[in-house]
Amino acid sequence: MSMKTGRRGSFGHTAALILLLLIALALVALVLLRVPQARAQEAVEAAAIPRTSAPAPHGDPTAAPADMTASEPPASAPAGNNPESTPEPAPTPEPEPEYFTISMVGDCTLAEAKSRRGWGIAYQGVVGKNYAYPFANTRSFFEDDYLTIANLECVLSDNYYDSIEQFVFLAPAAYANILSEGCVDFVTLANNHTLDFGQNAYNDTKASLDAAGVAYAGEDETYIYQTGDGLKIGIYCLYNRLTGNMLSTISAAAQEQLVAESKRMIQAAEKSLREQGAEYIVACLHMGTEGSYETSEIQLDVCRYTIDSGFDLVYCSHAHRLQPAEEYGGGLIFYGLGNWSFGGHTNPGGDSGDKAAYDTGIAQVTVCRRGDAVTLESFDFTPCCISSSAGTELDSFVPTPNTLNNYQPTPYLRDGEAWQRTMSILEGAYAGANFVPSYWDLLTQMNG
Repeated sequence: MSMKTGRRGSFGHTAALILLLLIALALVALVLLRVPQARAQEAVEAAAIPRTSAPAPHGDPTAAPADMTASEPPASAPAGNNPESTPEPAPTPEPEPEYFTISMVGDCTLAEAKSRRGWGIAYQGVVGKNYAYPFANTRSFFEDDYLTIANLECVLSDNYYDSIEQFVFLAPAAYANILSEGCVDFVTLANNHTLDFGQNAYNDTKASLDAAGVAYAGEDETYIYQTGDGLKIGIYCLYNRLTGNMLSTISAAAQEQLVAESKRMIQAAEKSLREQGAEYIVACLHMGTEGSYETSEIQLDVCRYTIDSGFDLVYCSHAHRLQPAEEYGGGLIFYGLGNWSFGGHTNPGGDSGDKAAYDTGIAQVTVCRRGDAVTLESFDFTPCCISSSAGTELDSFVPTPNTLNNYQPTPYLRDGEAWQRTMSILEGAYAGANFVPSYWDLLTQMNG
C-alpha cells in the first residue's frame, strides 16, 4: 500500500514540472515574437521624421540645422510660407517708346527784290494780308509734327530801309504770321540776307518773330527746343561766309583757314548743346553753290565733319536748288532743300525752261526716345513744286518764260514725272545742267 501511494506522488510532481516548463517556453516565445514588431514600428516612425545632420546646439532651440541656411526653407515647405524668405524683385518694365517728327523746308523769302516792290505779280502783290496762303497746300504736313524748321531769308519790319544792293528783301513785320500760320516753329537767321539792311533791321526781324511766337537763332548761335517733357532738341546755326559766292572771292589758303575756323565753331557748338542737355542735335548750315544741283567739295567736307563731331542731323540752305541727301556716320545730311515760299524770283526756271528749278520738298525725320536712348526711327521726303500755278495735281510740270511763281508750295502727284525727277535729285542721280546765275543779266531783266 505504502509503495503504491509513493508512486502516485512522484508522477504528480513530474507533471507539475512539465507544466511549468511549457509555460516558460510559451513566455519566451512571446517575448521573441514582440522584439521584431517593436523594431519595425521604430523604423516606420523614424521614416516619418525629417532627418538632420546634427541636433540643435544645447541651449539654442531656434538654431538652424548644420546643413541648412536660415533663409532656406525645408524642401517639403513652400517658399512663400517661410517668413524669412526674400521675394524675387519684380522685373523693371521696358520704357515705352516715344516718337518725335522733325520737318524741314527750304528758303522762305517772304518778299520781292526791291526793284519789284509794288508789282502785282510780286510776293506782296500775290499774298497781300492772306497769311495762310503760302502754306495752304502743305500745312497738314506740319501741324502734327514736333518741330518744323525753315530758313528765313528776308527782313521783317515796318520801318523803311534801303540799300544800294538790288537783291535785298524787306517784308512787313506781320509776315512773320505766314510762318506761324504754316506751323513753322523755328527759323535760322544765319544767312546772307537777314542783315540786308543792317543791325537795326535785324533787331526788327527778331522782334517780329517773337511777336508771332516763332523761335530762331542767328549766326553762331545755339537754341534748345522743347515742348512739355518732349524731346530736347539742340539747334546750331552757322553761315560764316561758307557759300560758294563768298568762297570764290578768296584764295585757296584763305578758304582752308575759313573751313578750319568753321569746324572749330561747329565742334564747340556740339559740346555746348550736349552740356545744355540736348538729346538730339541739328546743325543749320548756310552753304553750297547757288544754282547747283550738286554738292561742292567744301560743302561735303564740312557737313560730314559736322556729323563726325556728334551732330545727328545737318540741314543746309542757300543754293536755291534742291540737292542730294545722304545717311552718313549714323546721322542724316540734307545738302540743300532748295526754295520754299520764295519771293526772290517770279520765274526761277527763266528762259531755259529749267523744270528742276521748281523742285523742292518736305524732309521729315522721325526720332524714337526709349528711356535715355534716342535713335533715328525713319525719314521721309515728299517732292513738291514751289508753286501751285500749274494746278494742285502737278505731274509733268514744264515751266515756260511766261510761267509765274505764285509762292504757294504744292506736293507733286505721287510717282508722276515731276515726282520722280525730284527724287532723282535727292538721290544724287539727276543729270540736268546746273544754273549759273549772271547777276548783271538778272538785274537787267528785273529793271528792263
